[in-house]
Amino acid sequence: MTESLFMLSFVFPGIAAFVALISRKGDIGNIASQSLFALGGLCGILGAALFYASGEAGIAVLDVPLFGLVVGRLSVFFFAIISVGVLLTSLYAIEGLRPYKNAYSLHWLAVASAFFIVGMQGVVLASSVVGFLIAWELMSVAAYFLVIADRSDDSLQAGLFYFVMTHIGFASLVAGFLVLSGGNAFANWQQVALTASALSPAVLAAAFALLFVGFGSKAGLVPLHQWLPMAHPQAPSHASALLSGVMLKVAIFGFIQSLFLFPAIPASWGAVVLVVGLSSAFFGVLHAVVESDIKRVLAWSSIENMGLIFSGIGAAMILRTLPFEAGPALASAIAIFIALHIVNHFLFKSGLFMAAGAIVSSVHSRDMDVMGGLAQKWPLFSGIFLALALSAAALPPFGTFFGEWMYLQSVALALVGLPLPYSVGAGLVLAIIAGVSGLAIFAFVKMFSSVFLGRARDESAEHVRPLPSLVLLSPGITAFALALSGVLAFPFFSARFILNESVFQHVAIVEGASINSWIVWGLVAGLFGLAFLFSRAIGARIRITDTWDCGQPLTPRMQYTATGFSAPIRFFFRSFLVSRKEMLVVPISPENPWIARRSLDWIVTSAWERFLYRPITSGILYLAGYARKLQSGVIQLYLLLVVLTLVAAFIFAL
Repeated sequence: MTESLFMLSFVFPGIAAFVALISRKGDIGNIASQSLFALGGLCGILGAALFYASGEAGIAVLDVPLFGLVVGRLSVFFFAIISVGVLLTSLYAIEGLRPYKNAYSLHWLAVASAFFIVGMQGVVLASSVVGFLIAWELMSVAAYFLVIADRSDDSLQAGLFYFVMTHIGFASLVAGFLVLSGGNAFANWQQVALTASALSPAVLAAAFALLFVGFGSKAGLVPLHQWLPMAHPQAPSHASALLSGVMLKVAIFGFIQSLFLFPAIPASWGAVVLVVGLSSAFFGVLHAVVESDIKRVLAWSSIENMGLIFSGIGAAMILRTLPFEAGPALASAIAIFIALHIVNHFLFKSGLFMAAGAIVSSVHSRDMDVMGGLAQKWPLFSGIFLALALSAAALPPFGTFFGEWMYLQSVALALVGLPLPYSVGAGLVLAIIAGVSGLAIFAFVKMFSSVFLGRARDESAEHVRPLPSLVLLSPGITAFALALSGVLAFPFFSARFILNESVFQHVAIVEGASINSWIVWGLVAGLFGLAFLFSRAIGARIRITDTWDCGQPLTPRMQYTATGFSAPIRFFFRSFLVSRKEMLVVPISPENPWIARRSLDWIVTSAWERFLYRPITSGILYLAGYARKLQSGVIQLYLLLVVLTLVAAFIFAL
């Protein structure tokens, strides 16, 4: 039964693609294909539930040489995430794609989605290197077609950048797995691990570096992250939810699975992963704060969260190798944070991208500077969005808060228990995580206030229509699941739950770190209840009068915009941000040039793009210009090149 459900989750996307091609254009084809996608996701969820209920360690879903599908505890965890993501986004797309039926070719979009889903499923269940790489490439190429779905210039440019970056990562993965497997691309994972055990430390380090580059580029780690804020916002919103909420988790799965192939993990490897992860988290959240495009904010936030997860992986790798009595226990605690954050990030980021898609389709803009006042129009939707934003900011009482609390608590315990050099490093990690968390709160406060509070800054935002129920359903489910994850969080988040109490009995932070998730939920619910009762009690006594406005009528232009809200951060971190401002002047009177409409536009560029990508691109174009001259050269030069090639071939042959 379990094997059949897993196979059906692969079959339904193919049927959905076939139905979409037959029906071509129209709402009926979209409804039918998305319903089939949802059925496939439901089968995957049921299969994962039955697998965990059975208590088995692993089963073979498809026993075919080279392309077999094997289910294990780790793979089922990520397969369930894929299945839930497919179910939620498909339900959303039934109504969410209706306004875009003229902008997208919905039948080809369904075909690309089918290949994308099957590719992700194949990655987590592949039993061999070649099966993994084929599924990975299928997922990556299908994602390219999702990015360029509307065929606009921005989408094509983002798609090209993504295509180049993803194949740099793919080449790294191919090289890394070939090194580990001794050149045998058809080996299964057990054979790869056996071959790797006989390799030298230098070769293993090279293989690890290649795999880290490959998986890190897909996860959006610096410096190979720039494609993510370009590509994810261009895709349809339900596809953006899959790209950011699900595909990035597939990259995490690949990296974690690859760690089991190595005979040993040195602490230096963990230090590299930790530093890259923290750098990604910092630059991701910093750009999320200063960005005014709602979908780009979410994309940069994904880089931040992937950085936090990889920093946790790096910290766990280090703690497991140090001569520290509590190291393995703290590493296990961080592993719990990683699992919690993977699930919570999937939920809130998928929900936020779908919610952002509903906003963009109604306001007809991704610029938060032209939004505002939507809470008055959509009170229920604004509550859902607020819950998702609070969870993304890792605030209580949602599950994200408890996961990050466990991470901070584990690092704090390492800080007081490790020798001096390591404790200094742990202190720096703690400070960076705290700073990233503070900036994340700033970013999502800016997002919610700019979009929902105040007055509408544009006519489209002023006259939005009620949202369809199906558009509200999936974001609402994710918000409810995040609230439930807080309620069902571990009853006692303290060091005594994680560690042997005798190890840290002399450390005062053990008692101070205790936290009960049910008490937190009770406090939050109580505060909201008191605030409601207080507002009801004094509501009748409040007298509303005109605001003192110096004799001028209040207009939406007097409100803070998203750009203005982030101005202090832009100033404080100006050494990390490459920004410039442009004064846009639109003449009103041709006779008098002084009569014009002026506006200030801030342009923030990634430092990695300016100081890394652009110099490399310029260098490649410079060399290509010289290489192009050979195309119209003389015959003598061509003959000389042929002779030199033959001489080199003979030298290498000897």
